[in-house]
Order: sequence, then structure tokens, then C-alpha cells
Amino acid sequence: MSRYRIICTNQTPSSSSPTHAHIVSVGTGTTATKYDQTWTVSQVYMAMDRGDEFYTFGESSRQVARVEKFNCCGRDTLRSTADATTANNLGSLPRCG
Repeated sequence: MSRYRIICTNQTPSSSSPTHAHIVSVGTGTTATKYDQTWTVSQVYMAMDRGDEFYTFGESSRQVARVEKFNCCGRDTLRSTADATTANNLGSLPRCG
């Protein structure tokens, strides 16, 4: 079982609202500034099914949030678990470049 820190995301707008987006891929790395690998949502799901764990880390809050599978608008995507800060939310992470 491996643990992967998600440091960036790529999102596409939902067909129902241009302000609502779905995560389609993520970047993982050991620091907040550089990702080593990109993963599609399907690849993350397969890794989770094998027992791997994905998480985010808020640099300012120093808090970890676990990432989980999520279905939104009939589409498989990802979300971070709820906590008291937005600093570690998947939606708050920068876009992978």
C-alpha cells in the first residue's frame, strides 16, 4: 500500500454549469511545488482499489485531508474529505501545468 500526496488538479466544467467543475486528473509529488506523476481519475480509482491512499496537505494549515471517490452529475471524480479548512481542498489546489 502506497500513499500519494495530490498537489495539483486538472478540471473540466460541468455541462450543467460553467462555474461547477469536475476533477479529471491530478498530479502527485512530495512537495507542493513539483508533481512527479499525473493520474487520471480512473487510474486513481484503480490504485485506491488496490489499497493505495491519496491525500492533500494544506501548507498553511498543516492539515491533511484524505481523498475519496465521488460521483457528481453522473461522472466519476474525486473529492477531499470535509474538515475545518479549505487550504487542503482538492478544488483549492493549483492547476497542473
